[in-house]
Amino acid sequence: MASVTADQIRKRLGLTTADISDEDALTFRDEAAAFLSEEVGKTLNSEDCTEAEANAIRNLAAIYCYCKITGGSAVGLDFTIGDLRVSPDGGKQLEFLKEQVERFINRQKRFGISLLEGP
Repeated sequence: MASVTADQIRKRLGLTTADISDEDALTFRDEAAAFLSEEVGKTLNSEDCTEAEANAIRNLAAIYCYCKITGGSAVGLDFTIGDLRVSPDGGKQLEFLKEQVERFINRQKRFGISLLEGP
């Protein structure tokens, strides 16, 4: 099983501890895991998860970190910087990370197992 560390999150966008602290990166990790859990209908544990889950959490947490260092705020997959609403088009790397998160969500929703009680 995989886990998500602050260094792994920062590495996604080439950030350092001078850019964003471990505390902030790990807070964003937990927020990303909570958001993704709601989206896929399954609780994700960022300290004990599959590699696919860890990648999605890292990617979304990295987007949140970028948002913080640029002075914005984030909700789900969208963030704002001042009056500018970004979904995120702040660069090719951010767009790539967002697309990876969206693919993870769609894949989990499509192939997730649903247990239904019989009549």
